Amino acid sequence: MDRVPDLTPAQLARRLRPLLAGALVALDFDGTLAPLVADPQASRPLPGTAALLARLAERGARVAVVTGRDAATAVRLSGLAGVPGLVVAGLYGAELWRAGELTGAAAPAPIATLRARLPATVAADPALWIEDKGLSLVVHARRAADPDGALAVVEPAVTQLAAALGLEVHHGRAVLEVRLPGYDKARALRRLLEQADEPASAVLYAGDDVGDLPAFDLVRRLRAGGLPAWGVCAASAEAPDVAAAADLAVDGPAGVQDLLRRLTATGT
Repeated sequence: MDRVPDLTPAQLARRLRPLLAGALVALDFDGTLAPLVADPQASRPLPGTAALLARLAERGARVAVVTGRDAATAVRLSGLAGVPGLVVAGLYGAELWRAGELTGAAAPAPIATLRARLPATVAADPALWIEDKGLSLVVHARRAADPDGALAVVEPAVTQLAAALGLEVHHGRAVLEVRLPGYDKARALRRLLEQADEPASAVLYAGDDVGDLPAFDLVRRLRAGGLPAWGVCAASAEAPDVAAAADLAVDGPAGVQDLLRRLTATGT
């Protein structure tokens, strides 16, 4: 089943509000709940986000954050730990944080080797830097004058190293991420659905980057199977293909927050 045609935020809110009790509302963090910033440690959700998500939870929705960050960092930076029933799927589902408890796999030996060898592949460009997520490493280029160009220079060496270690390279907005194979946001979203006590009444997934495309694809497959499900893109000029894959494109994190506000509003 293809995208929902000509969908507006108001229309989506009207369709989803009656289904909120038991719905899974899953959202990416960086670029979706929080504006992108040069320093990932400075990332924060827009003011009011926690209160809106808490209202959704109070109406019976299951609220989740699905992120490429490690779950503990996402919880710390987001300030969302107080949202009732919140689940954070970190590192594309390799970790789960729920009610203060974190579960996940230990880093395998190739990640340790990557940690030791990756810096040499980017050392020639001082504008590039590496973020260590524990189970993945990310080359950031947002500080470079030409982020895409800077990443293009180092990508062959990064890809060669990753392949030798049995790891995967994934593109994002001004980043290259090297991570374990087999994890993506569709798998994380599916895991959230399967681990719930009851089948979901509906699914809403919101994201902003190419890493969210697998989740949008799963949303379409769920809808084709009869489950009310929608994908929302926090649109940006950096990732036009992502907006094209979603059922609804809104204006960045502010647009996502507007949609959450509509979902928690009363009336039509």
